[in-house]
Amino acid sequence: MQVFVINLDRATDRMQRMRTLLDGLGLAWARIPAVDGKALEPEALRTWSAARDDGSLILTPGEVGILLSQRQAWQNTVEQDKPCVVLEDDVHIADSARHWLAHTDWLPADADIVKFETTLRPVSVDRQAINVGSGLRLARLRSGHLGLAGYIITPKAALRLLKAIGQSAHAVDHLVFDPVSPLFDELVIYQTLPALCIQDQFLPSHQVGLGGEIERAWAVEKKKQKRTLLQKLGREVQRLASQAAFAWRGNRFNPSSRLRNLRVPFHRP
Repeated sequence: MQVFVINLDRATDRMQRMRTLLDGLGLAWARIPAVDGKALEPEALRTWSAARDDGSLILTPGEVGILLSQRQAWQNTVEQDKPCVVLEDDVHIADSARHWLAHTDWLPADADIVKFETTLRPVSVDRQAINVGSGLRLARLRSGHLGLAGYIITPKAALRLLKAIGQSAHAVDHLVFDPVSPLFDELVIYQTLPALCIQDQFLPSHQVGLGGEIERAWAVEKKKQKRTLLQKLGREVQRLASQAAFAWRGNRFNPSSRLRNLRVPFHRP
């Protein structure tokens, strides 16, 4: 498979690191110059971000940059007319990825996207997984698993996203990997077990100082809305109820559930 690496022009050290990793794995790769949202003109930002009632933009410049960078990866995938790999430039990659990211014969016929990263946060997947050999399994992703640091996408899915995602009030990873988005149910998304990559920020004991260049859409501090005490209490009750429902839905002691909650592991090379 063709591997696309999203990388800001100024992040030359990151690109050198990724070049060494991918060449060492024997993977065919190409760089996609990341869009620096902070360098975009206000008109361009307004083209891609919806606005609040007061006229302020909902997406940050960094989020717009991520959206446009991902769109370029999808466009390249459509032009390749075959499944492609999309990586951000701050990932650690497992040695086993040399096989899985080079070939497509292990991909399920119905797969639109195969997400192979982990944030080590709990996610929900189908209890019934597909064993593709050599210790790797695939399971349908059924809960939110945000991030765009490592995934495989088919041309059909890339074209679908290009057509569906334009000006938005939500960060692009929410549009693809959050069940509240209509696109989530339209796409067949699998998760690899274990993960084949992880971002540097999620390995605190092994960090090499890669944080902060490509702004994480879901890690940005949003403008806090003023809420009454009653609204805050209602939101907290809703949050706790949602957490309880998630925990029970994927609990192994729930006999009626076809789902499983787990933290997708990553085995360092």
